[in-house]
Amino acid sequence: MQTESYKSRSFKIEDSDARLRKGSTLQDFVLDAAGAIRIIPQGREIKVKEITTVPTGAKSVNVYVLALDASNGEELGWTSATNLAGKFYSETIGLIKAPSGGNKFGPHAAWKDGAYIGQIDLVRIVGTNYEVEHIAADSCDEFVALTTAARQDGASIRLNSGFRSYPEQKYLYDGRKKGLPGFNPANPPGSSNHQNGVAFDLDVKPGEGNPNYEWLKKNATRFGFVRTVRTEAWHWEYLPQKAAKARTNGKSTTW
Repeated sequence: MQTESYKSRSFKIEDSDARLRKGSTLQDFVLDAAGAIRIIPQGREIKVKEITTVPTGAKSVNVYVLALDASNGEELGWTSATNLAGKFYSETIGLIKAPSGGNKFGPHAAWKDGAYIGQIDLVRIVGTNYEVEHIAADSCDEFVALTTAARQDGASIRLNSGFRSYPEQKYLYDGRKKGLPGFNPANPPGSSNHQNGVAFDLDVKPGEGNPNYEWLKKNATRFGFVRTVRTEAWHWEYLPQKAAKARTNGKSTTW
């Protein structure tokens, strides 16, 4: 399972000022003998040995990577993931197993059609704006395959929202019901497909004309993903049978 997708590929240093940081205190930079900040040269191909995240908000983080030279495995040091081409978006960064005996309102509790259906394993993933999101482990490999294919074609599929716990869904539903700014339509808690690992909100607004959305229209169904809500271009679901039917009919939607 691709629960740490960054370990299976290489990255290119995109920033011309990719500064190296001290592993013990990531806010501090590594200096050379003359007192200048050491950098990884722009264009260098690297592998990522490991990552660490430093919280900057309720869900947002700074992501740092321990870089290895892709050609010889030499350890280059720690640097920000923002220095990499692709910015590390949609990379999976670890599996979280469901606890035994978890309650139905806990972080791993899955719901469908208003009913609690059990606990599921989750995978952490770097979402839009460096918020750590979660996706169901059962659809992890398929989502990684989708984002990898998009990247190879020059597109970027970023995740705004994946799996949601009952409290998270309730927060979004209540915010919309109260008319608070910034809240999109949301189903009542317990009845959203975001709560069973099927639904993915992707960063493709406004839809038509967005190159990443256009890529999804042509390709998402190959990986089992299909658009299911007429009014939400960003909402896609992992429904392999419906996706196959849509593709046969030359569509990317269930209608």
